[in-house]
Amino acid sequence: MAKLKCFSIDGFVLWFWSRDHEPPHFHAKRKGEWEVAVRFLEREENIFEIKWQKKPFSSHDRKALLQRVTEHRAELLQEWESIHP
Repeated sequence: MAKLKCFSIDGFVLWFWSRDHEPPHFHAKRKGEWEVAVRFLEREENIFEIKWQKKPFSSHDRKALLQRVTEHRAELLQEWESIHP
């Protein structure tokens, strides 16, 4: 597991699995609440895949992640490619 380097969000855990599959994505979670896969090269409506949730993946959390993904898409791809040659 490799933590994201290009950004962080308070209260979120953000990481890449080193032996993960295509398409490029990272994982995000709020401990004990939810986990999503974030396919950062996809269109907005296809970016998030909920892996599990005990509490709803709120629109506030969704917007925060989407904003950071939009701002850091190039860096995210560089990180993905450095981990998945």
